[in-house]
Amino acid sequence: MKYRSIIQKPRVKFFEVADGVFAGISPYRGISWANAGFINKGEGLVYDTFFDLFHAREMRDAFKEVSNGGSPAYVVNSHYNSDHAWGNKVFEESCIIMHKEAARERLTENIGWMDSVIKRGKNSPESTQGERFFAAEFEGFDLEGVEWVHPDIAIKDDINIRLGDTEVMIYNVAPAHSDSDLLMWMPKEKVLFAGDVVFNGCTAYSEEGTLNWIKVLDRIIDDIKPEVVVPGHGAICGLDFVKEQRDYLLNLISEFNKHYNDEIDSLSLTKQIDISRFLHWIQPERLYVTVDILLKSKRGLPSLPNWNEVPAKLEDMKAYLPEKYGDQIKPWDPMSVWQE
Repeated sequence: MKYRSIIQKPRVKFFEVADGVFAGISPYRGISWANAGFINKGEGLVYDTFFDLFHAREMRDAFKEVSNGGSPAYVVNSHYNSDHAWGNKVFEESCIIMHKEAARERLTENIGWMDSVIKRGKNSPESTQGERFFAAEFEGFDLEGVEWVHPDIAIKDDINIRLGDTEVMIYNVAPAHSDSDLLMWMPKEKVLFAGDVVFNGCTAYSEEGTLNWIKVLDRIIDDIKPEVVVPGHGAICGLDFVKEQRDYLLNLISEFNKHYNDEIDSLSLTKQIDISRFLHWIQPERLYVTVDILLKSKRGLPSLPNWNEVPAKLEDMKAYLPEKYGDQIKPWDPMSVWQE
């Protein structure tokens, strides 16, 4: 698509997808390379704030460039995850709006632990296998100065925000990717900021969440009908990709139910699932994490992954998938999300 303007920063590229509406897109390098955005209308609004203060400051600077030095009145976080909310301190003078479950969910993420993992690095002998996995995924970030900023407003219902003559709709669609998902819809501009409800790859948090996630994608496709979708990760897209993600989740649930039995383990079940239609997606081996969560949920077990075990399982899947699919797995350029 053509953009009205593009603001290039060292870490983030901001595409003007509609008049005064900017999508901040990160080049994909790991699980925390997330997207965000801002609206330069009325009093101004920021949607998500990245994983660290350095990325958030780039968005603040971009906002100032187009608003004659202004600051946004509002920050809306798509959900609690660190890669979408840990830059909030840069905007702590704004009114920060989150889902009412975000503060509870954020307790699963520890700033001090993540900071130490990053500083030790991906090859540290002092780190566990899981910590080295995360260190590799977190390369390029610095958590100096990061602290959790509590919301000024915690919502459980849909709300509308008026920015001058522009109406912004905030929709509570949880549970989907998380228990705190908020979509931001601009009906006049037909632009949807989707957070991790739409992104390159799927990680389900529970069977209930996954089934509702499909319903949320159906709502986007059938009711909201955006022309531009800004995902939580990956390239700006339209409804074609939203439909593809919905089909991926439907296929996952169908294949999971087809191959599940009471004795099977997560890795064996993952290898049974057919994802041949989705091999162009980033890191298809991550299917294991989703299957593991679904299996534990079905058996009534705590569903959070054991991250010290996950890296070895992912390596097993990375070796197995080429054996199963051969050259059907397509190479992918992470910088392609910056293509104009």
